[in-house]
Amino acid sequence: MPNILLVEDDKIIAESIIFSLENDSFTVKWCEMGSDALKLANEIDFGLVLLDIGLPDISGFDVLRKIRKSSEVPVIIITARDADEDIVLGLEGLGADDYVTKPFNPRVLIARIRTQLRHADIQPEAPKKSLKPSSEKTFEINKDLHQISLLKQVLELTKAECKILSYLINNPNQIHSKEQLLNIMHDKPSGSSEDTIITHIRSIRRAIKKADIDNEYIKNHRGLGYSLTL
Repeated sequence: MPNILLVEDDKIIAESIIFSLENDSFTVKWCEMGSDALKLANEIDFGLVLLDIGLPDISGFDVLRKIRKSSEVPVIIITARDADEDIVLGLEGLGADDYVTKPFNPRVLIARIRTQLRHADIQPEAPKKSLKPSSEKTFEINKDLHQISLLKQVLELTKAECKILSYLINNPNQIHSKEQLLNIMHDKPSGSSEDTIITHIRSIRRAIKKADIDNEYIKNHRGLGYSLTL
């Protein structure tokens, strides 16, 4: 089972989560401080991060922001903060995969963890899937409508995401840095950062999965960028 990084300063809550996860055959590393969690995340490849927001040293939002600069590891926020603006910031602004408010049932949390791991295709020892052959064109780009279709299904993408995916489709089987992908977004807002690309790539992957759940097209090359395989 994938390693889970738990970032939680409440010992009672942490022990409850660890007990449930270990009973379900997960391996858990626990940090009370955000700074310790960031250090550990750079040393170990975790399959998923459970992240509290109210940490003693730095905000969990800052931890998530720093994680997203170099990793797309699934992150589930676990917090007592249930304000709409916090949920929107965590999910849309910073790229968390799920947002769970306290108190919660540990079994429900485990179900959410398994869902995220399935979405991330984290299957230990499983061979990578190869793209199935098809007589159809895999992707079709409609420049006039700013649409891209996969296996005849129109993908739900924003204009910026269409630009990124179009670029990857037209330049397949090679690694493109986040900076390169930012540069092809001609209408990018002032102050855009590489975090923006991470968020867009995640949205593109979700759209692709809806059209073709069996195959992986976009690969993350840690520290280098992304490639699309055709």
